[in-house]
Amino acid sequence: MKSFYAVLLIAIAPAAHAQAIEDAEHRADRLRTQQLNRQAAIAVARRDRGNGRRRADHDAAQARYERAMAIWRRRVSACQAGDYDACDDQ
Repeated sequence: MKSFYAVLLIAIAPAAHAQAIEDAEHRADRLRTQQLNRQAAIAVARRDRGNGRRRADHDAAQARYERAMAIWRRRVSACQAGDYDACDDQ
């Protein structure tokens, strides 16, 4: 049983040393990944703000269009019903 532990210790020692060396590299990679994620989050937030403004502008234009079309439809209906003053372009 003692020989088993000795073999296990011999097998684990190089791996533990390699892990210590890799930790510094892993930490650097992790920090770089976090930095890239923060930069990506900032870019996404900026894009979303821009999209929100464009969407609001589009929604406002769509509402103006729908109001104008409703007025036009009422005028067309009035014209077809015999109110010829509604037929004139205004």
